[in-house]
Amino acid sequence: MFQLGHCNGVFQYPKLSPLVHLRRERTPTKMSLQGQSVPSRTQRIMESIAVSGEVGGAGGAYSYNALKRLDKIWSSICSTQTVSQEPPQVVSSFPHVSSHSDLTGKKVDRFDVIVCGGTLGIFIATTLSAKGLRVGIVERNILKGREQEWNISKKELLELVEVGILTEDDIEQATAATFNPNRCGFEDKGEIWVEDILNLGVSPVKLIEVMKKRFISLGGVILEGYSVSNICVYEDAAVLQLVEGNTLSSRLIIDAMGNFSPVVKQIRRGRKPDGVCLVVGSCARGFKENSTSDVIYSSSSVKKIGDSELQYFWEAFPAGSGPIDRTIYMFTYVNPQPGLPKLEDLLEDYWDLMPKYQGVSLENLEILRVVYGIFPTYRDRHAIHELKFYALLELILSIIVQFMEQYFYAFHELVFKSNILNS
Repeated sequence: MFQLGHCNGVFQYPKLSPLVHLRRERTPTKMSLQGQSVPSRTQRIMESIAVSGEVGGAGGAYSYNALKRLDKIWSSICSTQTVSQEPPQVVSSFPHVSSHSDLTGKKVDRFDVIVCGGTLGIFIATTLSAKGLRVGIVERNILKGREQEWNISKKELLELVEVGILTEDDIEQATAATFNPNRCGFEDKGEIWVEDILNLGVSPVKLIEVMKKRFISLGGVILEGYSVSNICVYEDAAVLQLVEGNTLSSRLIIDAMGNFSPVVKQIRRGRKPDGVCLVVGSCARGFKENSTSDVIYSSSSVKKIGDSELQYFWEAFPAGSGPIDRTIYMFTYVNPQPGLPKLEDLLEDYWDLMPKYQGVSLENLEILRVVYGIFPTYRDRHAIHELKFYALLELILSIIVQFMEQYFYAFHELVFKSNILNS
């Protein structure tokens, strides 16, 4: 049995930080890449930026090596196979109570609710703790928000005030930037300017730190540096086994581990996504005109890259790190198939197109960080309902990221239909 180190409600596995291990492992890889080929412009830019460390959640990694890892995953998704290798079975069900299992004699920490994944999970965990439940969070990294700001409308944040887990003062302290008006537009099709839509830049570092303190004050327990191994569902409980050897028992498990959660992989049975949103961008310093934002804007027609045709969209807004700092995203929607460009390829396009879009020179900008991500989507959610153990054993395994799938896929379809109508 591994001994948990306890400090103010946070448990940490007594070993070197996983982030330290990652940095140590990366060094020879970086040297090998440099020795094999001429670095791309993206590699040169990214390796010139100091990276303080990666955190959990989408957009929490900024390094070039992390980009290469994600591109490898993306290439695998684009393979010709409709179904990849059958993923490991993480969740299993058993037709008896947990007392008849092999848990006898083991030390088991018991909760009402366990949330796997803390970056977004901290919000629902705090809400449930405020209702008087004993809640634990399992987070494989240190539970900390990313440096890159979240875009949101104040109306959405006030919903967290309504449920009692934030105050308006908390929102003010976490808001790094406010900007109006906000543009929506397509090339040669006109523009619409709106107010108070995604016009706040919120600091995840500050917001999650507020939530973390509140969660602990309510009696919540955070296990940092721990990973999910398997979940065994019995008639009276769900038992979570951690990679590090700890055993947790709960009546409710919430999966907030994101798109690449092992539970999501099991539910989807390795099936290829129907659509993917690819995102690249940067936060840079040197924008003199920096008071408005673009919610969504397309400044170019469909672009052919290799065997693929892509429509690029943009989002841009002032950053909270300084008056001339600006965050810009370029994104596109694709059907995964062989021959599609990698994220690094999109970044090479980004460095060419972004200066024209923003009316600046790349040489006059200081790149503070490079951001990137992939967001898989599916046409249906039938696979979720096919898992019989949900209904049989009073276990609700709620996948937060699934709520975004229908939105992303609907927009993905809209873009493709729009391209057909305009062609």
